Amino acid sequence: MLKKLLFLLCFVYTINAQDSLRYSIDLNRLKNDRLTVEVQLPAGAKEYCFPKIVPGTYAIYDFGRYVSNLQAFDAAGKSVKLKQNDINSYVIGGAFRLSYEVDDTWDSPEIEGKYIFEPAGTNFQEDTLFALNTHALLGYVKGGEKMPVSLHLTVPFGMTASSSLVDNNGFYKADNYQSLTDAPILVAHPDTAMLKVGDADILISVFSPNQVIRASQIAEKILPLLKSQQAYLGGTFPVKNYAFLVVMSTHLKNGSYGALEHAKSSFYYLPEYNIATMSSTIRDISAHEFFHIQTPLNFHSEEIGNFDFQKPKMSRHLWLYEGLTEYTAHHTQLQGGLTTLEQFMESMTEKVNRANDDYNPNLAFTKLSLGALDKYKDEYGNVYQKGALIGFCLDLLLRKETNGTYGTQQMMRDLAAQYGPSKSFKDEELFELIEKTTKVPAVKEFFARYVSKGDKLPFKELVSTIGMEFGESNPGNNTITYGYTNNIEFRALKNPSPSQLKMRQAWLHF
Repeated sequence: MLKKLLFLLCFVYTINAQDSLRYSIDLNRLKNDRLTVEVQLPAGAKEYCFPKIVPGTYAIYDFGRYVSNLQAFDAAGKSVKLKQNDINSYVIGGAFRLSYEVDDTWDSPEIEGKYIFEPAGTNFQEDTLFALNTHALLGYVKGGEKMPVSLHLTVPFGMTASSSLVDNNGFYKADNYQSLTDAPILVAHPDTAMLKVGDADILISVFSPNQVIRASQIAEKILPLLKSQQAYLGGTFPVKNYAFLVVMSTHLKNGSYGALEHAKSSFYYLPEYNIATMSSTIRDISAHEFFHIQTPLNFHSEEIGNFDFQKPKMSRHLWLYEGLTEYTAHHTQLQGGLTTLEQFMESMTEKVNRANDDYNPNLAFTKLSLGALDKYKDEYGNVYQKGALIGFCLDLLLRKETNGTYGTQQMMRDLAAQYGPSKSFKDEELFELIEKTTKVPAVKEFFARYVSKGDKLPFKELVSTIGMEFGESNPGNNTITYGYTNNIEFRALKNPSPSQLKMRQAWLHF
């Protein structure tokens, strides 16, 4: 009877394993700065692939470059012959299990190719730090991108793993490959803090090599921001848990620090300065990354909802995903009293300057978005400049047409309510969808001129609705200059009309 029961248990386990993709990584097995990944394959697996690109990066990285010594075995443990198609894919027909080694992207100068932005990569430091963006470690079975996956992660004694994923004694489960790799894991000696904001549990996990900055200090600084964002989103977050994973560094390699957003977390690579020096930087970057819980998590096109890790199809709408998110990150701080109107307008002025001086101001944003990986890759940075200004102008246009009662803030809530995480919109139908949702016909011409074409944004017309002026430097007794660059400035009227004051108050407050 016992033998029969053991047979049944093994049979059930095998069936379950064949219906899913199962990974195992032991961080204690770090050798030559490489980790070993073990993979148990589902039945019928024919091709194993590593991502060429991952969501949110807008760059071709070819993570297969960092893989070596890939071996395949059948159910009896015998070696199976492999064929490598290209740098990111292998034919593995007949294999039951895979084993391979992976170098970390932060510290492998011998590997040729495009430098991988740290928040999208990996770092392995024995007994100190493991920064695990798992898309840089784990592959997927071609054709099986939607099957369930699991990861067993063995963490060295005394270290703690932090992630938005549920940790069940080292086991992590996800509905599919994209969900698993959309949740990075930070393993370090514990320095964490927890916040409760509304119904959401917020984790802050920090690695500061010289302990210059603490998780508790970051938590204190971003709590007012999170409360402001909660109010901005209507009082609730679309997620029940979120993780801020922060690595501080004293060694700048590629010339920039920053962060990468995920559905329920964000990964930060920042200079190791004290909290007084870093507080505004952390707040501004966190505001942007956290707001990605709205888009693309709860509102996205099919190109993102069904992301192709090998042959990505770009969306037309980086003005929405990055541009409007950047504007929202500034607007929520203004509404929440974390920044002043003068500071906000100074930020917008800087964006006007950079959009005009650093990028092609006449390039249509739909073209920029579709060509962000190749033809227009050098223009990508403009999504944070002119893209944010598009969001600013769209907000003012909506408020102008609705007497201040409706803006991009409410628009995104309404769109997210219609769609959510599991439903995608058709890329070519977005403008029509926004017109239908907002019930503001004027947005049709706005998108045609300022997003589908490269016309100059109508700052002068739109900021006048909130009692401001835009144009060449013209100091006067009736105005206050808010931002000045290259002889261009925003000016606030000292005595706006009642209608302008009403509109400004609507825009300034929740």
